[in-house]
Amino acid sequence: MDNQTLTEKPTFEKLGRYYLIALCAIAASIIISQVLIQKFIREQENDSLVVNLSGRQRMLSQKISKSALLLGETSVPTDKTAVLEELELALKEWQEAHRALQTGDDSLGITGKNSEKIASLFTQIEPNYRVMASAASRIVGALNQDFQTPTEDIQKDIESIIRQEPVFLEGMDRIVFQYDREAKTKVTNLGNISLFLMVISLGVILFELLFVFIPSAKTIRQTFVKLVQSQKKSNKMTLELSALYSSLEQAYQDLLEVDVTLDDFTLYAKCSADGSFEQFSDQFVSLMEFEEERPENLFQWLQEQGYDRNHLQNIREMIRNGHPWNGEIKVVNLAGDFVWLKVNLIPTQNELERIDSMLLICTDETEKKEAEAISQEINRERIEKKVKEQQYRSALIMEGQEEERKRISRDMHDGIGQLLSAMKFNLEGIHSVDTAFEKEKLKTSKELLKDVIREVRRISFNLTPSALSDYGIVPVLNKFAREISKISDLEVTFENKTGFLSRLEGKVENNLYRISQEAVNNAIKYAKATKVTITISHNSQFLNLEISDNGQGFDLQKLEAQGHFGTSGHGLFNIRERANFINGQCEIETEKGQGTTISINVPLD
Repeated sequence: MDNQTLTEKPTFEKLGRYYLIALCAIAASIIISQVLIQKFIREQENDSLVVNLSGRQRMLSQKISKSALLLGETSVPTDKTAVLEELELALKEWQEAHRALQTGDDSLGITGKNSEKIASLFTQIEPNYRVMASAASRIVGALNQDFQTPTEDIQKDIESIIRQEPVFLEGMDRIVFQYDREAKTKVTNLGNISLFLMVISLGVILFELLFVFIPSAKTIRQTFVKLVQSQKKSNKMTLELSALYSSLEQAYQDLLEVDVTLDDFTLYAKCSADGSFEQFSDQFVSLMEFEEERPENLFQWLQEQGYDRNHLQNIREMIRNGHPWNGEIKVVNLAGDFVWLKVNLIPTQNELERIDSMLLICTDETEKKEAEAISQEINRERIEKKVKEQQYRSALIMEGQEEERKRISRDMHDGIGQLLSAMKFNLEGIHSVDTAFEKEKLKTSKELLKDVIREVRRISFNLTPSALSDYGIVPVLNKFAREISKISDLEVTFENKTGFLSRLEGKVENNLYRISQEAVNNAIKYAKATKVTITISHNSQFLNLEISDNGQGFDLQKLEAQGHFGTSGHGLFNIRERANFINGQCEIETEKGQGTTISINVPLD
């Protein structure tokens, strides 16, 4: 079995490594794909801005040429002013965009990272750009300095702009087309990379399927078969051990019931009146496994065995006064084994009628004591086992009750509740009633149906509030207190002293709610209370639920002595059982005429 385990262990470790490598490969492919896609998206945004801006450069260069021509032909001052402003604005935008396309501009969202091809194209049109920019700047500067500057003075610059514009436009066209081609190339490359990563991911998945999942499934199937076989062997061995244990238990019980036959009382030793040993019997020496060194005094020896000195002194005084003593002692022999002796100490007199010696007459009852101890241990284990079985059965019964309550509550809410709601809508849709009697009947039926729907909802809530699984014990107890106050003469208040908001295990919340429900029902039925307070508080270790009322109270000790709380069906018995089921502690404080307080402490860990 050990060899088999050693051979299987590397296989599981190998599969685990394959699985981890495959997961890392898939994660890496996903991360790389996302990085590339995000990078492409950012580049696409930059490319679209660049293409748009480079196209705008063509338009601005044409606008500059147009404005320059108009300035040479227009003599109307107002028109000339507007054209000059248009030329100045177009020149500024044209220069900023030209610079941004080559070096980048954060305000425009352009990185300025161009390929060598585009940089070469910009270099080719740079002389034309400079000539046009210089000529346009001189025209703007001359007109701003003297608006009446003759056309002849700026005609040379106008002609320079007109000559350079076609070459500049042709160069910008090549740049725009190159930007577009590079953007399409990036899209194609991204598609190829995505396809490559998809192939890798599919390959990794196929690798997992062939070398991880299929071998794992086979290994798990084989392991499951071995576990089933081991379970069968274990069940068989358990049955055999149970039979052996039962036989052993019965043997001990029979040994106890037969009442082990004790040896007759035998003289074990003779001592002086003060307890000094004078003679030892062979049986005593063999039982205690004495060697050459033997005890000198009986009372000193018993004191060394752990008996009280004052008690031994009283026995010594009894012997001196001529009174015998009998009892049981438990000592340890030199081998370290326990020995139980039934002892008679009998004083003897000399011819002068004085106590001069003492006889130690004993019988060995070690075997009987050991049988009794084993029997008591067996009975204790049997009782503990029965208690645990009873607690387990009680837990199953409570869980079954909760499931049945949930089912009934769900059926009432989803079944009967929906039918009643549909009937209510149908009744409310009836308007063609002729007589006053029929109208009154219809009105009464509607009111009665509303009461029935409200009662169904109340019963459904009491059986299993849906909010308990959704929101937890605190909101449900708060709502429970309000609902009880509405439908009864009892004033029920809820207080969350420490602001407890955490969720608990489902069975804990269910049982705390049932305990509160049971305590409030007891206050209504038996305590004749007018006010009930439900309080929740907590610390780092425990949650405390306290339900107190101002009812008539009762004599707790008297009812406990009568066994009134020892059977199921009684409210306080159910409360204690539910508290035990969730490992909680239940404390009940009550006196006649002083009300009742039930406190439940539940561990939070």
